[in-house]
Amino acid sequence: MSSTNLNRDSIQDAFLATKTRLMENRRVRFLLSPGLGLVWTLVFLLIPLTIIVAFSFFRSGDGTTIIYELTFENYLRFIDGTVYQRIIVRSFGIGVLTTLIVLPLGYTLGYFIGRSKSKWTPILLGLVVVQFWVPLVIRTYAWITILGREGVVNNFLMWTGLVAEPLQLLYTTHGMLLGLIVSILPFMVLPVYASVSTIDEEIIQAAKTMGASDIRAFVEVTLPLTWPGVVSGILFTFILSAGAFIAPELLGGSSDRLIAPVIATVFMQDFNWPFAAALSLIYVLLIGLVLYLFTRKADLEEALEGASL
Repeated sequence: MSSTNLNRDSIQDAFLATKTRLMENRRVRFLLSPGLGLVWTLVFLLIPLTIIVAFSFFRSGDGTTIIYELTFENYLRFIDGTVYQRIIVRSFGIGVLTTLIVLPLGYTLGYFIGRSKSKWTPILLGLVVVQFWVPLVIRTYAWITILGREGVVNNFLMWTGLVAEPLQLLYTTHGMLLGLIVSILPFMVLPVYASVSTIDEEIIQAAKTMGASDIRAFVEVTLPLTWPGVVSGILFTFILSAGAFIAPELLGGSSDRLIAPVIATVFMQDFNWPFAAALSLIYVLLIGLVLYLFTRKADLEEALEGASL
């Protein structure tokens, strides 16, 4: 036993000595300093964004050439082109619709898991997170097998006699929405779960003791305390669904063109990088404006202050 303890003490001493030497190293301290985070932000966020902004003021030449002359031609093309305006409006509409569907589903599931004291709670939470282990592309391709004319859903409906012939579920708006909802649902469940799981049970019981019904206690106590999680889930859901790329490409129809696939097409097929950069910048600015207005309307700061109290 003494030799085992001696080995443990020696390992701990060696670990502490190594840690001390590393922390005394000037390069290691720099890598761990907050200033490095600013450098990474500058390199991987601000510089690419600056390049996109610069390209948006150039214009495309013959073939794949780019004419480096400052012009507002790309923005004027967007203003005059109702097609791209409709695509952005449709993208925002899909984002709002997906959020409205995911919100009650995600809140119910997150609330149930957060309030549950069962031994199965970690397993339920794991079932929510487990889909992140599978790449999004593979998960979306799986829906092609499920929703196809010879897929699982159609085979089941025909087996039960509910339909006489296969339904067109794939390459439709409904199929795209289903793929978006399933893939984005955890981004609503997890913030709600995090908010619900931190609520002190005594606060809810105190409200009921003072005469509040279950519904009133939920509306006046639980919902305000979980509001920051709800707002976070709404933001995640809207941003991911409005800017979705894989689901519209693989599950949507020809009329379900959203802004992300269109930008990719302009980049990769049309080779019109300046116009694609302008579309990207316009989309980012509009998303930022919508999120700014929403967070102001949602009183997120007051909700966070109330939750901290």
